[in-house]
Parts: sequence; structure tokens; C-alpha cells
Amino acid sequence: MGKGLKKWLKRLRAGDQSAFLPLYEKTAPGLMRFLLWKTNGDRATAEDILQESYVRFLLHLDTIESFDDVSVQSYLLRTVRNCLIDKVARSAHSRAIPVEDLNYVEDPTGATRAERAVELRELRVAMESLGDRESEIIWLRDALGLTHEEVASQVGISTQAARQAYVRAKRSLFGLTGEAYGVS
Repeated sequence: MGKGLKKWLKRLRAGDQSAFLPLYEKTAPGLMRFLLWKTNGDRATAEDILQESYVRFLLHLDTIESFDDVSVQSYLLRTVRNCLIDKVARSAHSRAIPVEDLNYVEDPTGATRAERAVELRELRVAMESLGDRESEIIWLRDALGLTHEEVASQVGISTQAARQAYVRAKRSLFGLTGEAYGVS
């Protein structure tokens, strides 16, 4: 995130609403990917939850004690998780969208829609085979790009434990005993 985030947050606290857009553009994409994963690709639900999360974030902006990157990212992710839990608790049942209907997922490799659907289905099955903590660690590390130290802080474990859990989860995902897929 960097210095810009701290500057935007200070401006928001001072009442400068124009600082929200750059903050949102910097933080929202990773949170949206997390929500799409947790809602089985239900984009409308993910967008609702993200919007509610930022409203809560802004309402409680004065309670944030530290503007360092990890603290703010952690606060936003906790807010998103809480809003997701609230939304799931309010709904009688969640509606899953078939993987084949996920047209909006961008693929930089140029894979066809059928190839993307197979890959997404395989990823979903693989992630469901992991426990909640392991899938969260994989998500924080690979999707949000957090360091092992940041993951450890987020999950509430030591850096070494986060690194070991990450390696075990990746090995489990790939069915490997070695480090052929660049697990670090």
C-alpha cells in the first residue's frame, strides 16, 4: 500500500472526502476477489458486502489506531469478514452461481472460457479440501500478496508458523511432498 494510504486516511479523518476514491481503488480489488471466492462468485452479493464494509470502515475511521499498511489491511479484511458473516446470517440460504457463468473473471493467459471453468472448478474443490485456517493463509499470501509476517499478524500466529502452514497447505493443494510449485 505505501505512503499514499497513510496520507489518504489522514485526509479522510480531516474530512476530505476526495481521499476516499484513491484509497478505495488501492484496497478494493483484493477484497473483492476475497468476497467473490467466499460467495462462490455471487458478484451482486460480493458488491453489497464490499459497499457495506467501506461504509462501516468510514463510520469507524476515528477508531483506527495505526495507519501502517498491515493494520489498515487487517482492519478492512476483518470488516469485510464481519459484513460477510452478517449477510450470511441474514439470508435463509446462499445462492451459488455455476462456475460456467463466471464470465467476468479476467485471465491474462488467454485461456478459453471452458478452460477457465475447469480451472476454477478445480481450484474451488482444492480450496474446499483445506481447513478454514489453511485456505485463509493461502488467500492472504497468494491472492492479497501479504508477506509471511503480515499473514502471521492477520491470523494471530508466529511468522514461522504462518510460513509452515502456508507450505503445508500448498503441498496439500498440489498433492506434493516437494517444492515443485515454488512454495516459499
